[in-house]
Amino acid sequence: MADKIPKRGIWSYEPAIRWEDALVAGNGSHGVMVLGDPIRDTIIGNHCRLYLPQGNSHKIPNLAPYLKETRKIIKQEGYDKAIQFQYEKAKELGYQGLTMSDPFHPGFHLCVETEHENYQDYQRSINYQTGELHVSYKAGGQTFNRRTFVSQANNRIYHLLSPGNYKIYLQDYQHDKLKQTSFQDQNTLHTHFDYVYSSGGYDVMIRIESEQWTQLMNKTGYQIMSTSDILIEMQITPYHSLHSRQITKKPFHTINFSEQFEKHQLIHQEKFQRVELKLTSDEERLQSIDDIVIQAKKRHTISPVLLEKMYDAGRYMYICSSGELTPNLQGIWTGTFEPAWSGDFTFDTNVQLSIAAALSSNLLEGLEGYFGLIKELLPEFRENAQKYYGCRGIMAAIHASNTGKHFHWNEEWPLHFWTCGAGWLAHWFYEYYRFTGDKLFLKQEVIPLLKEIVLFYEDFLVEDPDGMYRFTPSYSAENGCADNATQDIAVAKQVLTNLIQACHILNISSDEISRWQDMLNRLPPYQINEDGALKEWLDNKEENYNHRHFSHLYPVFQSREFNERSQPEWWQASHVAFKKRLEAWLLNENGDTTSTHGRMHTALCATQFHMPELVEEVFQLLVKNNCFYTSLMMSHYDHQEVFNVDGNGALPQVIHEMLVDCSDGRLILLGALPASLTSGEIRGVRLPGQIMVNYLHWDLVDEAIELEITSDIAQELEIYLPLFKEAMLPNTYVKLEHRKREKIKINLQGRVN
Repeated sequence: MADKIPKRGIWSYEPAIRWEDALVAGNGSHGVMVLGDPIRDTIIGNHCRLYLPQGNSHKIPNLAPYLKETRKIIKQEGYDKAIQFQYEKAKELGYQGLTMSDPFHPGFHLCVETEHENYQDYQRSINYQTGELHVSYKAGGQTFNRRTFVSQANNRIYHLLSPGNYKIYLQDYQHDKLKQTSFQDQNTLHTHFDYVYSSGGYDVMIRIESEQWTQLMNKTGYQIMSTSDILIEMQITPYHSLHSRQITKKPFHTINFSEQFEKHQLIHQEKFQRVELKLTSDEERLQSIDDIVIQAKKRHTISPVLLEKMYDAGRYMYICSSGELTPNLQGIWTGTFEPAWSGDFTFDTNVQLSIAAALSSNLLEGLEGYFGLIKELLPEFRENAQKYYGCRGIMAAIHASNTGKHFHWNEEWPLHFWTCGAGWLAHWFYEYYRFTGDKLFLKQEVIPLLKEIVLFYEDFLVEDPDGMYRFTPSYSAENGCADNATQDIAVAKQVLTNLIQACHILNISSDEISRWQDMLNRLPPYQINEDGALKEWLDNKEENYNHRHFSHLYPVFQSREFNERSQPEWWQASHVAFKKRLEAWLLNENGDTTSTHGRMHTALCATQFHMPELVEEVFQLLVKNNCFYTSLMMSHYDHQEVFNVDGNGALPQVIHEMLVDCSDGRLILLGALPASLTSGEIRGVRLPGQIMVNYLHWDLVDEAIELEITSDIAQELEIYLPLFKEAMLPNTYVKLEHRKREKIKINLQGRVN
């Protein structure tokens, strides 16, 4: 069994009692979860397209005719009255009130039962590097193994059982919004699921290869008896209507598990190995996750082995959950029909964090699913803009699954006043160009999307008497309404700036460019309050520092609009605002709520403000407060409450930025490296500007850095070590010596074709 312990992965000697602690794997379309014990294991099949229609009305109230009156009420009586007015009008128009999106749901539960009540030496593992799940134990003097993977090669789930006697059957869901019809064709289970409230549904095919099998009388399944390995092949096929339904046909050939796994492993492992972080030894890596976590909780500093595994878990999540679509709140996994917040695509911070490290982790193809999802939702985003504000262009919903229509709001949560979502989603379209230099993508995908967003702004923005624009209504995500929320302004700035730059890059001449530049010039400047902090709203609304969202710091953690040398006043004010948030929320035991996404944004801001102690504290809070499950998939709240992977997606980006970052013509090295991580290395990180970090090694004891980078284009970068300002650069490596050097520059020549 020892040879199955993964160096890059986790293993535990404790069975999983609940689905949140299951072993997980996926290929971007299918997901699988394995939980239970040798007596009764459960295999849960997931698919990225499975969202259960609830029968809710998807009619958006046409509030556009009431926008002028709403703005008048905001100006004269305030937002509370305006929100009340909007809600009453919406209800008159048939709006059913705040409605969750259709929930993400499991595709099937397959139960595997034995009589192995007396078992020993139990262990289960996830190999992040290969995508294999493995369970092993001893019973009756025999070793039993259960191996599972989701093929990256042929889009099916495979499960292999050691020889023995098993009862294998499919759970009947008995759900009032789902009709399940099953039949058995020799060694294959076919199950058809009809959605009650739509014409869609899905089919499940489960094929079992075994020496002997007999059909169970009272369940949909088989009694298995075999002296050789037993193979289970599973596939989920969703459809939107009966006309589009395609029945999965069983193959006529015998399946070789090893051959299928080898084909899968070649694809999965190549993706996983594109980057590599080394913080510890193989001896440390081979410990059980149970022991690693126990030891980490006793430390007063970061546990390098746990941090390395959490880093690997984040990239593993993304590889498993991206491709056909993009990770939802739960990645690609669920064991319940009632996940928190529907387990949907939540666009006011969560989706953005889940994909935060996609580009820097060199997992570019994963973003194809993200780009595809946004394009699928555009027709309904256009309807949102037209119905709520009478505007051309697009307005993103905050929650989406089967539809992108925005019907998730009420008086308490006026989320339809948050209009900057589409611009934030567009950030990754332009970033993809910055990382890759793909001008065809810039022309065909980025510019058309940015133009639609600007169309919305052209119709939505109003002018103040001084000619400056005003965002009204305006909402700082989940923290309150007031005109001119800082994030609204910051996102609009980024959209307009990127659109203008894209046209210049492609040598596009257009009268529109001068109009966009005029719009950019008329966006209101940020403001600083009496505390010296960047204001969250430019209106006179009182600041609420005790909150998990960091929306007004968008220019710091996301768009990188300014820094300490380009706009020192705004930078300092942002730093003050950040510290106020820390005092009132993150470091306050009486803070509003716990939130992994808030901690991740804290860490992303901390990398930009070069605050290594804070980065370390965020990592320690995740450990101290039990914010992850056995698989190292994270929870939204403390104490393993609500399975939620946005923290997994963001954590590798935090580590990348604390080690190596590129912004404003500077290559920033060890910008937020905690002192407790005295040495380590990382390979394969991508940076904007078509730069690849082939190798970075640091050793704080020897005061040395080794760095190898390449660039696809010729450029000059200034090397910046904010924590080691007296460093100097010899010809072949950076050595930290106590001799002052103000600027260290390198010239990158670009690739020769």
